[in-house]
Amino acid sequence: MPEIQEQLSSIWIEIKETLRLNIDYAKLTATEKLTVLLSMIGLALVCFAIGSIIIFLISLGLMLLLAKSTGLFGACMIMAGIYAVILVAAILLRKQLLIDPVARFLSHLFLK
Repeated sequence: MPEIQEQLSSIWIEIKETLRLNIDYAKLTATEKLTVLLSMIGLALVCFAIGSIIIFLISLGLMLLLAKSTGLFGACMIMAGIYAVILVAAILLRKQLLIDPVARFLSHLFLK
């Protein structure tokens, strides 16, 4: 009888150790995936900020170039029209441009 208790006790110790190791592994995996996700969000924000500045400066240059032939008001309206077309295209293609890549990245990150 003491032999069975020792075996059960050792089995229980092994189960507890296995559970502790699995929990530690899950914590490490979650930390790794969260780090990758947050770094990608940070990179996206930096790219968005720099891209916005670049687009603003290019727009300003194009507007000044167009202003020579159409006047300042005409150049502003042409640039507004270009941005309206880009906005409509982004709205119409939001699934292909935004939703699918984000879903693919997250599913690859968390299901890998």
